[in-house]
Amino acid sequence: MTINEQEQLINAFNTLRRFTLDKKPHIREYYKARKIHQEIVDAMIQYFQDGKFKYQQDPDFIPDPGRDKTEYEVDSNFDLRTREGAQGFYDLVIYKTSPGMICMTEGFIRNHRFRKPEKIELLQSMLHSNAGLFEVTGTDMDEGYAYLKDVFTGDEYTLTDIALSGDLNCEDFYIYTRIITYHDISFGTGLSLTFTKTDRFIRDHIQHYKENFDLNEEFIRFSQLYNRYSKSSKRVAVVGNRLK
Repeated sequence: MTINEQEQLINAFNTLRRFTLDKKPHIREYYKARKIHQEIVDAMIQYFQDGKFKYQQDPDFIPDPGRDKTEYEVDSNFDLRTREGAQGFYDLVIYKTSPGMICMTEGFIRNHRFRKPEKIELLQSMLHSNAGLFEVTGTDMDEGYAYLKDVFTGDEYTLTDIALSGDLNCEDFYIYTRIITYHDISFGTGLSLTFTKTDRFIRDHIQHYKENFDLNEEFIRFSQLYNRYSKSSKRVAVVGNRLK
């Protein structure tokens, strides 16, 4: 069998598999959740592009007195012409990356920008979403599930992802993504940074943060992984200053 024939066979199998999955109730619910999420994100991007969004400090935020008081300044240079650039930038604007700042999702909730109950519910799911580095521990090709485990916290997720569940090599790499859970359906956002398990950088990254893990410093880990993925050490720079 030639390479072209193999590709045709794989494509035919994937088409048949997707056709079968599309009939399953949980996959239909997954499509519905993704559609609502995309409508919300599109509205947020337009809101941002219209110049209506501004970062604001959260007046209700109470710092943990036991934590080291460090203020982080961010200097970013996302290439919005690329898929990862746009996804990386909007991930920081839309979702909660700093406990002391109001993200766009919070702003939309507080200002009641949506009236439909399903969009209000999904906004809450977005606000409580989790970003992190995950290992694929298994897949269920017949149901469209991929089983993910957070490398640092050990939290496990059953992700509905048709493409990932059909990837025969997915257990060979780590994925940095954000997971949203809505009506018992967990799915990843557009942000997806992949690293092979043999990559020395990712092995050193995991070893370092397993010894020095702080749940509140996810953005620092994201900046390091994003810079590596984009092959630029200057895409996202984070500077910490001790507060007196």
